[in-house]
Amino acid sequence: MEINEHQVKLSGKCNVLSGLENGKNYDLTISEAEVRKIEEVPCDDGSYNRVATLRISELSELNIISEKEVVKSKGKKSQSQILRWKIEQRWEELGEGEKEDFYIKEMSRIINEY
Repeated sequence: MEINEHQVKLSGKCNVLSGLENGKNYDLTISEAEVRKIEEVPCDDGSYNRVATLRISELSELNIISEKEVVKSKGKKSQSQILRWKIEQRWEELGEGEKEDFYIKEMSRIINEY
């Protein structure tokens, strides 16, 4: 089958330093976003669209640009927050048990290595 279009779907959330206005248009720049999934969606003509889901997170750096200002994300977190985010990301990939139980098990494993 032939690829008809390459598409990007945005997902996730991050904290920003100030609010946005409903109905207003913004431009974006994004750093540290991760492709979490690629889907092939069939079209009626026998081709398909390849859709990549690009996920932003608390680790992403986001600039939301309007004609008057740039609204920034809060940026990177502490090393412990980054580690927790990475462990939770791994839990999502594996889907094993409860998230908090998985976090405690992984932290115990890391601590035991020291």
